[in-house]
Amino acid sequence: MVAPMRRSWITIGLAMVCGCGGDDLAPVEVSSRDASSEECAAGGTVVVVNGESMATVCNGVDGRAGDPGPPGERGVDGANGADGAPGERGPAGDSTQLTSEIVGRIAAHDSAIVIVECIDGQLVGHGTGTKTTAGTVLTAQHVVDDMNTCRVYSESPIQLLGTVIARAQNGKRDEVELTLDWTAQGMAIPGIEPRREVIPSIGDMVTVVGHPGVYDGLALEHQYTTGSVTATNLRATLTTVPALEGLADSWEQSWSTDAVAWHGNSGGPVFDAEGNWIGILVGGLNGSIYNSGPDLSIVLPLL
Repeated sequence: MVAPMRRSWITIGLAMVCGCGGDDLAPVEVSSRDASSEECAAGGTVVVVNGESMATVCNGVDGRAGDPGPPGERGVDGANGADGAPGERGPAGDSTQLTSEIVGRIAAHDSAIVIVECIDGQLVGHGTGTKTTAGTVLTAQHVVDDMNTCRVYSESPIQLLGTVIARAQNGKRDEVELTLDWTAQGMAIPGIEPRREVIPSIGDMVTVVGHPGVYDGLALEHQYTTGSVTATNLRATLTTVPALEGLADSWEQSWSTDAVAWHGNSGGPVFDAEGNWIGILVGGLNGSIYNSGPDLSIVLPLL
């Protein structure tokens, strides 16, 4: 639409033009109307004189949009929102099933776990050992010591599997490797691959296998106990306890577990949660003089 001031000017001007010339002129009728979209794309006003469109005044159209300005600077970050509610608690794990699965994998190779017996006159030593894939047996040195005759047997029912013909201790460590003259039955037993120089982390689950009480024929079948690693370096303990300081060298790099072990377990294998053979049991730490059994079992990594 034409602005009011412009429309008034047009009307007055036409009236002035039409009013000049004397009385003999015919009267002039002046009006206006809105322009159609065909006449003015943006709208406007058409001046009508005596019924005829005499002039058209169109409104102006918008110019093109200006170019966008540069982006503004990032404002200061707002404060963190309140913590969300804790998520739903997941289902409890089934540690019993986990333990049975681990022990089940180990038990599949239990024929390689043997009873070690050594005799020297009136001295008799018993312990546990494990046949390796190389055909030797690893056990604790203190099980065989310097006794003359050592043999290995299967678990119940007891059967002779072989006689020791040579032994080699790994340095000062309480770990010895036995070479045997195997019987046909002993030769047929597949050995277990040792994982050497493995020291687990505190809290890792381990399984101890052996024959506690084998001296008295109490455990002629394999006994499996599970527990967690409680310490990974016992040297400081061994050097400060008078009764144990002599073992600081032979038990160097030893670690401990709360898996139960007793006399007769010595030299027995210790497995990690994946069923890998990573150590041999060599002793125990008793937390009280009034407790007749060990509170912690001591394990050496395999070398």
